[in-house]
Amino acid sequence: NMSSLGDSEFVLTIFGAMAQEESANLSKRVKFGKLINSQRGRVPRVIFGYDRVDNFTLRINPTEAETVRKIYDLYVFEGMGCRKIAITLNELGMQTKFGGKWDTTGIKRILSNPLYCGELINRKYEVTDYLSGKQIKLPEEENLHHERPEFAIIPRETWDRAQEILSIRRKKYDSGEPFRGSRFSNRHIFS
Repeated sequence: NMSSLGDSEFVLTIFGAMAQEESANLSKRVKFGKLINSQRGRVPRVIFGYDRVDNFTLRINPTEAETVRKIYDLYVFEGMGCRKIAITLNELGMQTKFGGKWDTTGIKRILSNPLYCGELINRKYEVTDYLSGKQIKLPEEENLHHERPEFAIIPRETWDRAQEILSIRRKKYDSGEPFRGSRFSNRHIFS
């Protein structure tokens, strides 16, 4: 009902400042709630290999867990890359959580998530600006680690070996700008 207060720009500025302050307070409350939930070990809403029971509990999905084990076997023991694994899973008719096709990003995400060996990591990112929603990646020492062995689908040794292979391939095949992030391939000699 701005018309009842006249056309004063001052009143509009005051209302705008109040609304912005309320947004800042809401952002602080949400950030605090997320920190508390992270400290308590909140689990992801949707993650392949698991069914969410509640905010802090996951149940291993047997069918999806077999796919996770297959991904690690193909990567660690058979030397396949993410793209080849995605192609293989698609050829075998294995689907993602929502019934889609596998791609390299999904495979890499599974290979680099420590939850599959029983370690839940929370608070990896934080919103720095509530107005734009800009996030920053927090340093590893600020992440919250929760040992949850009941969530383990693969042995810790297999996960550690996968991380070594990922690191070696990342260093070996990253040829710098403008080719940053080049992928591993053993198909051709000049890949």
